[in-house]
Amino acid sequence: MGTRDRVGNYVSLWLYAIAFGFIEACVVVYLRELYLHEPVPGAGAALQVTEVALPAWTVRLELVREACTMVLLASVGWLASTRAAGRWGAFLVGFGVWDLMYYLTLRVVIGWPQSLGAWDILFLIPVPWVAPVWAPSLVAVLFVTVGSWLFLTADRPRHWRWSDAAPLLAGCVVIVGSFLVESGAAMAHRVPKTWPWWLYWFGLLVAVGAVVRAERRR
Repeated sequence: MGTRDRVGNYVSLWLYAIAFGFIEACVVVYLRELYLHEPVPGAGAALQVTEVALPAWTVRLELVREACTMVLLASVGWLASTRAAGRWGAFLVGFGVWDLMYYLTLRVVIGWPQSLGAWDILFLIPVPWVAPVWAPSLVAVLFVTVGSWLFLTADRPRHWRWSDAAPLLAGCVVIVGSFLVESGAAMAHRVPKTWPWWLYWFGLLVAVGAVVRAERRR
């Protein structure tokens, strides 16, 4: 792939993810108005886990929609490049920009989140993932950073080893684990009192360290 084509695909990734993030936020706004009876203009109410009380059939539909979202992001990542690094990079860029645009749109449309410390339900598969907004936002920023590097340098020789993949996977599992600790609060429709931020940071440092070490190897 030529440099011009790669840059064009990279810009297209951003446009796709921005549009997709806006659509995702719109779905949340519609659900809030339908089931929480909140007016959209200037609502300004916090999207707290206590307010997530959708009918069971709607929750099942949301599970399917979230799975389809991951399929869409992965499919676009696959199509954006012919190299493994480029495909992973495209997926990460799309995921990160999509997530950041989601929060930005909600902030502009309904005034939420009021702060990066606001609680949010991040994902529903297999159980609700719960954390302050800053946690997934930081992961999204790292996704965009690492993904951009991988995508724009897809032709660069790489020598990843199992000793790199293992800590990366372990770090990701720990991060997800930190999001699942308070899943019971979401299912009970209450706001968590604590969150294992130390577990999150540990997993994040392990994962980032593994990527940096592998990418610095010549």
